[in-house]
Amino acid sequence: GLGDVYKRQFLWLPIIVALFIGAYFSITAIPSTHVKVNDLPIAIVNEDSGVTGENLAKQITEATSSSNSSAMSIKWTVFDSEKKLLKDMNREKYYGAIVIPKDFSEKLQSLTAPNAQKAELKIIINQGMGTTVTTQVNTALTQMTTQLNNKLSTNLLQNVANRSTSIPATMALNLSNPLTIKKEKVNKTGDLANGGAHFFQSVWLGSLGTSMLLGFAFSKIRFKSLKEKFSALFVQLIAAGISALVIGYGVPALQSWILDVNIPNFTELGLFMSLCAFAFIIFINGVESWVGIISIPVFMLLLFFAAPLLTAVPESLNGFYSTLADWLPMSYMYRGVKSIMYFNHGPANSVVMGLIYTIITGLILIITAQFKKDNKKEGSN
Repeated sequence: GLGDVYKRQFLWLPIIVALFIGAYFSITAIPSTHVKVNDLPIAIVNEDSGVTGENLAKQITEATSSSNSSAMSIKWTVFDSEKKLLKDMNREKYYGAIVIPKDFSEKLQSLTAPNAQKAELKIIINQGMGTTVTTQVNTALTQMTTQLNNKLSTNLLQNVANRSTSIPATMALNLSNPLTIKKEKVNKTGDLANGGAHFFQSVWLGSLGTSMLLGFAFSKIRFKSLKEKFSALFVQLIAAGISALVIGYGVPALQSWILDVNIPNFTELGLFMSLCAFAFIIFINGVESWVGIISIPVFMLLLFFAAPLLTAVPESLNGFYSTLADWLPMSYMYRGVKSIMYFNHGPANSVVMGLIYTIITGLILIITAQFKKDNKKEGSN
């Protein structure tokens, strides 16, 4: 009978749900498994006035492009001054760099003379680009410079040995380790190394909760006219704005207090996150006003889908995931927070525009939904 059908359905439903959840979380893990970073932008700065620097720069860029490690391939850009490089690093363009200073050739040649001075190479790491990836970059560049040190040592010793039968002890010592490697970090991440990811869940869930409660509060009211509906809508927008400010400033304030960390550029960060929260609330509300309460679990699942995408290195995502990472409303928040916290400048225009488009889309959905419900009622009258 009918009871049996229900029983059977209840047997099948949990199995389907369990399989769906298993598959869903496997799909969300795709961006963070089998990660291969393609064409990671790294710079080489050659300020050397001698010929050695040029040869060295050539050697570095050619050697690594031919023998890339399986997990990371590098795309080199050559600069002629450190100042220009740092400008671009502040614009979030490069993950790291090797710098060959002005007096490199000169110092290298001095190693076979009495007034020996070691030549210096500098590694610069742009930490704000992401701690995990810049740690990998640091390791890769350190390995490269160590190999160069050994190679130069062999060549120099060979040259001197060809010229004279005996090499003085101090000279031999210098020639066996001709380079000093200096390291420097720029746009440091400070206490909170994973900026956007720290705040993302709190802001997204806060926006989801606010949106749900606002939806509930207004769904129970029966409106006599469209005018009444729109004035209620206006009240709803003001409530959303106030909630967004509470979320935007409250989340970093609480994190700073609970985790006992210092959050840089707090005022600007709070303002930006309030804009993000407002965009999320309006967008979720818009979808909810058409689809109904079923959209809430979907937005919950989106949280898990977005998290690994946001923290992934953009150069490691394939076409589909890369487009998705650019278009997800949360990615605007992630990129903006990174700019404010680590690079000391406001979010990029594309980020702010993305949030504004998200708000506009939400508003269009909310406004059109008001007419949709009215048409239904008029039809049934």
